[in-house]
Amino acid sequence: MAEQKSTVTLEALLSLPGDSVLLMPNDASARQVRDKIASLRGSHDQAFLESVSVVPLDQWLVALWDGSLPQRQVLRPIQLLALARQLIEDSEYYPSNCLSPLAICRQFVDAFQLRHEYLLSDAREHYLFSEEYQAFAAWAKALQSRLDNLGALASQQLPTALLELLAAEPTALPLPDNLIFSEDLDLSPAAADFVRACLARCQGYTLALPYRDSQPVVRHYVQRRDECSAVAGQIALYLKAIAADAGPLPQVAVIVPDFAAYHSPLHSALCRQLYPAALFPLQQDQRGAPVCEPWVFEGREKLLGFPLLSAAWDIISLEPNSLPLEQLSRVLRSRFIRGWAEWRGPRASLDLRWREWLGASTSLQSALAASAREQRDTPEMLEPLLALAQGLSALPRRQLPSAWVRSFDQLLLCAGWPNAEDDDPVVMQCRRGFSQAMDVFRAMDRQLGEVAHGEALSWLQHILSTKRFSISRDWDCPIRIMTLDDALGREFDAVWLLGMDDNALPRRAEPSPFLPLSLQRAAKIPASDPGLIVDRDRRLLMGILRSALEVNISFCAQDDAGVALEPSSLLRGMPVSESEAAPGYASPYTVAGKQLIPDRDQVSGVSPDERKTLRGGSGLFKEYAVSPFFAFAKYRLRLREFPELLEGLDHRVQGMLVHACLQYFWEETKDKTALDAMSPLQVSERVEACVSRAFELPELAGWRFPEALIEIEKKRITTLVSSWLIEKEKNRLDNFRVIASEEERRAELMGIPLRLRIDRIDEVASADGPRRLVIDYKTGAVQGRALNSDQLTEPQLPIYALIEAETEKGVDGVMLAQLKSAEELSLHMRSNWANSVVKKRAASGDVASEEAWENELKAWSTALQEMASGILAGNILHDYSVDHGRGFSAYLLPLLRGEWEGGEE
Repeated sequence: MAEQKSTVTLEALLSLPGDSVLLMPNDASARQVRDKIASLRGSHDQAFLESVSVVPLDQWLVALWDGSLPQRQVLRPIQLLALARQLIEDSEYYPSNCLSPLAICRQFVDAFQLRHEYLLSDAREHYLFSEEYQAFAAWAKALQSRLDNLGALASQQLPTALLELLAAEPTALPLPDNLIFSEDLDLSPAAADFVRACLARCQGYTLALPYRDSQPVVRHYVQRRDECSAVAGQIALYLKAIAADAGPLPQVAVIVPDFAAYHSPLHSALCRQLYPAALFPLQQDQRGAPVCEPWVFEGREKLLGFPLLSAAWDIISLEPNSLPLEQLSRVLRSRFIRGWAEWRGPRASLDLRWREWLGASTSLQSALAASAREQRDTPEMLEPLLALAQGLSALPRRQLPSAWVRSFDQLLLCAGWPNAEDDDPVVMQCRRGFSQAMDVFRAMDRQLGEVAHGEALSWLQHILSTKRFSISRDWDCPIRIMTLDDALGREFDAVWLLGMDDNALPRRAEPSPFLPLSLQRAAKIPASDPGLIVDRDRRLLMGILRSALEVNISFCAQDDAGVALEPSSLLRGMPVSESEAAPGYASPYTVAGKQLIPDRDQVSGVSPDERKTLRGGSGLFKEYAVSPFFAFAKYRLRLREFPELLEGLDHRVQGMLVHACLQYFWEETKDKTALDAMSPLQVSERVEACVSRAFELPELAGWRFPEALIEIEKKRITTLVSSWLIEKEKNRLDNFRVIASEEERRAELMGIPLRLRIDRIDEVASADGPRRLVIDYKTGAVQGRALNSDQLTEPQLPIYALIEAETEKGVDGVMLAQLKSAEELSLHMRSNWANSVVKKRAASGDVASEEAWENELKAWSTALQEMASGILAGNILHDYSVDHGRGFSAYLLPLLRGEWEGGEE
């Protein structure tokens, strides 16, 4: 630390002669001190405010350099990273198998800055003992040469450069009369050398902060959600007690070691205890002012986390050629592009059609061409996309970052972004933050030169993902949620320090892999040694403890995975009290209401008129067997799942092709006699011809996949169906004749109208005469027990059997035919004469006699009758304890209400 002559209080700053600079550890602490000074002297005292500058150390160094009008530019970290990446990737030391070049570049730049910050030796002998050290030495030399040629320097080279400038020309720098240091300010060796030289020319002081002898209370909780709930309740009680005194709002700090882990549970707990108005929009307090959340997460939001800016990124990151359909879908449906209010419904319908006919990767031109073929979409609805397509086609292959910024601005104009009121404060602040990020990218012309579109987007994304940003509130927020480092140098009325387990403090030692460890430890770089880490984090903790009179500390006994945790070793000696359960804290809000919970989840029954229009075929019963709510949502509300984008063909299309191939094969082959007369090669040839015919189905018009993928799928289906015919159908015990294939039927079951498509009906020549066998193809995994009446989840075959049983011809059996893959072929049969159509060992549960078959039909009829009664009565029960294999929310969040095409699903 520099040599200070004496200490000074904040009030004493008023009487210091001349200009003063107060150096603070971070922006937040500097801002708080500026507010205190303004409060001490009054906001009207502009002369005093101009005579005292309260800034972080780095900001003061940059201001000094800029004020001396130097010729050399101080580069931002992103600019230094750009220079480093170019020379590293062209270097002989760059590994050919590197998966993340940017990660290596970041580590190198950090090491380069660290070496100058701690004045580490650059002598060659220190960097000979590993390839990493040798690579660093070569890269650092090359980077320094680039900096010298550009007339630039890195930010951590600034203290040394200022020291040299001060030594060469003592009057060159506008030094203040008084230089004051925060007690929490930690100077690196390079900064300390420069400050020491400054103190030879100005008065030096240490800012004496009020001493607070806090008696921290340490509590432990089971898990993080318990901790957050309890802390929210404690804060609620604290604020309620303060409000009773009618004094100014207190400053409460909630300090967490990890924003990502604590943001969600802490936000939920604060809403429950302090802001239930989140459940009641547009609420007002007694003065008529809107009720707003009394907290703010300080400076940790990501720019791309805001919907307005995420939409902007989706637009400017559109590629002229290939892009994910999900991204194009977000642009089409975004409320931040022109015409959203009047066209959002038709655009959602277009998005659904895109998902049906376009691949997971597509292009804007292909999507627009698909829309044009249907001639259903007006130019007005597609105008932003047409403008974007024109703008993308005009993009040059390479240009400077500043030119790319202009191109990105033009794309946003084409889309009509932000399509929102300009006087909206959130919109204004988001646009300002986005513009600042663009300014950073614009300033990289000299470092990057002309770059391609993809590289420009990569650098811009890095800027957007690392820039700290938050929306400022125009109301008082007494609760400030921050990280440990952001709390340093600040004062509060009360502090809650969460998550203080042995993983939080002391933090891990992570020495730079590019710098010799001996040099790092000799220079006392904290991250290089666990002992130095402990000392640093102990000073940090002590600074937080003296920042408020009331300090509360907590930790969890186990993490989210149930692993046991111990309190931080830095808390040793502090008494730990028993945890207090969150329900012990009374919420300051009371919500009154009455909720009637019926004994059964039920909606109105199906009326006679609705029954006439109820559609869905056997799919209605299948969905009901899985979940009555699914059946209600899909067949009564007529909601459809949002199509899931997959690489390659989806299962629905693959199943359609297999069914069509088998239909065409048996239309030509007719029976087992004809099949047996064919050699395996002939079977494969006929199947191949049927597969080609199946790919000409009208449903597949406008095929979205490339020819190579189609050929692969043709070969797969040919192999699959040929294997089934040769391994299963040829080995059937009895002759058979296919008498129906993919036959549509209209019928009524238990009062519910059905439209069915029966995959296949065989007439089997058994020893006791001809038998009728109904076959259902399954291209997914299915088990025979799915036909059991007590767990009937595959009701198609039972429905077909009961429908056929009512006809004069009747039915003698059913068979599940599983064609999942050439290696997974199986069948399951139940009938009145045999337990299988191929040789199979008898089992006790086989249905293979007249009596067993009749009992099976009766059991199916009873099960289906119960389902039908539930459907018609309006039962929407959903069993949450069962994993249904797909998300329950799939029917709640999204989906589209559109034209219903009916038929079996």
